[in-house]
Amino acid sequence: MRFKGFLWIVLIMLLLASCSEQMVIEETLCSQKLTEQKSMTVSPQDSVMSLLYQARWGDGSAYLKLADCYRDGIGVKKDFFGMITMAHMAEWRGAINCMDDYIYGLPDGHEYKALFLLMDGYKSYIQEGRDSVEHVLCNNASPEAKTLLGIITIDKGDTISGMNMVKDAAEQGCSLAELLLTIPDWKGRLRADATKLGIIAHRVPLAYLILGDLYYEPDDNGKSNKQLAVEYYMKAEEHAVLGCHGAQRVLDYYRNGGNVQLTEDDIKRLELIVQPKDVETE
Repeated sequence: MRFKGFLWIVLIMLLLASCSEQMVIEETLCSQKLTEQKSMTVSPQDSVMSLLYQARWGDGSAYLKLADCYRDGIGVKKDFFGMITMAHMAEWRGAINCMDDYIYGLPDGHEYKALFLLMDGYKSYIQEGRDSVEHVLCNNASPEAKTLLGIITIDKGDTISGMNMVKDAAEQGCSLAELLLTIPDWKGRLRADATKLGIIAHRVPLAYLILGDLYYEPDDNGKSNKQLAVEYYMKAEEHAVLGCHGAQRVLDYYRNGGNVQLTEDDIKRLELIVQPKDVETE
């Protein structure tokens, strides 16, 4: 299991990835976008709230700046998973060709870049000795490193030890670890824990998106709560992490007479998420 593959699994499980046909970017734009990415820096005028507003209206460069904010702890808590989430959203919005473009563009020696690259190809490394990924992670005291070491440990068959590492990392404030603990079965056979998601949602906004899906889709008893689901989807939209399928569900619920109040701007933003190339803001 490559780390990038695992991250994609997590993001897909958490229902952030969507509308893949709208993520296709012409090859001729590749070098241009990489140049633009390198020139983007967060200025004092770029408050997090301002960047979120721009991102909600479809500005891919705002997502890249938000990724930088999470990377360096500017206006928000420094957070590895927050950085990855915003970089993924920037890819979806077409600001970069793929998330790797953002990762490889990070300053050399940055801890998040080092962690990502270590994990991205950990099974291609020699798994013994001082150069092994496990050895490097064991010597890193960050909760992110502990989470990644827990993932490797679980992947190698020691679920109990691995989960204990993830729990320790969650207690130290690692959002990725907190999110993983809401998923009782990483193979997707069991539903995420709605109570745990509700507790962490204000710290990990992606949890709002998962909650939306949990309540929109029928449970084991065939029951759903679309009104509550739509409320959670709109909370995800407020934090600029709503994907295509969630936006479409909100619009369908609204247009079918559902109990939700949307402003004209709400509708425009939702339509921008569903069809980003066809809708323009005023």
